[in-house]
Amino acid sequence: MNKPEELWSIAVKEGLNNYDRNGQPEIQTLFLVGAPKSGKTTLIHAFLDKDDEPKVSLPVEYTYIRRTNKHMVKDICYIWEVDTENINFINLLTKSEGLERISVLFVIDLVNVHDLWNACERIEELKKNLDAKSKTITTFGILGMKYDLFENLSTEKKLILCRITKHYATVVDGHLIFCTRKDRITMKVAKDLFSHLAFKTKFSHPLRFDLSSPVIIPKGGENKSDINYLHNTFEIQINNGCN
Repeated sequence: MNKPEELWSIAVKEGLNNYDRNGQPEIQTLFLVGAPKSGKTTLIHAFLDKDDEPKVSLPVEYTYIRRTNKHMVKDICYIWEVDTENINFINLLTKSEGLERISVLFVIDLVNVHDLWNACERIEELKKNLDAKSKTITTFGILGMKYDLFENLSTEKKLILCRITKHYATVVDGHLIFCTRKDRITMKVAKDLFSHLAFKTKFSHPLRFDLSSPVIIPKGGENKSDINYLHNTFEIQINNGCN
């Protein structure tokens, strides 16, 4: 048994422990991928309602959460926190365990351009590998962290970063949201997306893609005319010297 298989066996054993075996739980697997200090652990703590300060993460870490559904059965979501450099772990685990459905959220530092480019390249690479080598249904998402610092960038820089992240979200047909741990409203959006992927709850936040507020683009939540209008708005802001 290789390392991913050993980790998966431990995760299944812990997650299924003590649930009502007369019921049939829904089981989801969620991967958070990102560079060190990108905000992965912060997001997980928010979802789990933990108040303690996040610690430095290992290359691969695991936790799980259970939630009682309407049938009084505890559904389970396995949550894996994966360093970008260990992204192949997702391919190995998906293949070895024959996972039918997973969600992958890339966590990026909006003001670290190198981190952003590296993450975006890995997003596209992972999608190609999963599409080519497995039949796993994968839902992707991009979570841009440190929006509070992003706000201080010039209009031109914000425009470029918005277009890059939107392009790659379109490539993988995924969700795109910007948030910061310093703002409860944006973190609430992130928690709602977690809940949607982990327990199939409704994610009903409307499309928002401009330079004056945090981006929210649900998977499949925009059409060509929306994006054309928003890009035209960007150009008007730049021409007017908006900062």
